[in-house]
Amino acid sequence: MMRKPLDVFCVADVSVDLVLAGNVRPQFRQVEQLIDDYILDPSGSAIIFATQFAKIGGRVGVAGWVGRDVFGEFVLANLNSLGVDTAHVQRHDTLKTGISVELTERDDRAILTYLGTIDAFEPFELTGHLLATTQHWHVACYFLLRKLRSHWKSWLERCRAEKLTTSLDTNWDPEDRWEGVIEILPLVDVFLPNEAEARAIARETDVTKAGERLAGYGPLVVIKRGSDGAVAFKGKQRWQSPPTSHPDNPIKVVDSIGAGDNFDAGFLRAWLLGREIDQCLDLASRCAISSLGAAGPIEGQLREIVE
Repeated sequence: MMRKPLDVFCVADVSVDLVLAGNVRPQFRQVEQLIDDYILDPSGSAIIFATQFAKIGGRVGVAGWVGRDVFGEFVLANLNSLGVDTAHVQRHDTLKTGISVELTERDDRAILTYLGTIDAFEPFELTGHLLATTQHWHVACYFLLRKLRSHWKSWLERCRAEKLTTSLDTNWDPEDRWEGVIEILPLVDVFLPNEAEARAIARETDVTKAGERLAGYGPLVVIKRGSDGAVAFKGKQRWQSPPTSHPDNPIKVVDSIGAGDNFDAGFLRAWLLGREIDQCLDLASRCAISSLGAAGPIEGQLREIVE
């Protein structure tokens, strides 16, 4: 079989992140406060995933929209410099590039998002040409790309008919309704929620029960648990990665933005190479941990070619 140009493709919530670091809380009434630092990065869950996947040796492409503005040019220049295929990222004539302004603390963050081009991708843009470019389709930011929600089922059916493997990371549901995910899980090969998302989607309070229930729909379920590591479920099988932090070897945490998306990239890189699940979890954890050591989701990403 002829090797396709890309290992992974996804529709991206293309945007930029302006991350503000400092032990302050915003105040109105024209109160001016000083912060410690800031960073401007290309962002969006799929963009974080794609940049990390490229840095560990994967061939990855994204589709989406940016505005005809300085932020759009900034995102495209960064993606192209990292080798991410942006042939299907278009410039929008009327919408501005999406942006999130994030105020970070050590273990938390507040986020203000302007959607702009983030949700501009239309269902009719999902074409057979995209399937012909890749071996694997990754669905990122399921709840944020609202126009595509009702179309993912038929698209994933098409992926399966074309013998593409698939993965899903929903991220958080801003409406806290969690609808539609269970219906598409039988069409997904790898499901990558964090613990809170897994419990919400499964309607379970216990992470093990949530994992077992979600795995019952068919996919390999990999639940990210932050400093407690990760746990994977497939049928009756279960894998556990160790906690990522230990009192004798504490991890330097600058901020946690994008750690889950970087985890996804590491896991899928190893999984697509045919590695054992324990090895997939190990690379995923190293990607997540590496990203914690720098401000923003991209600067600290693991740079290690994995073959």
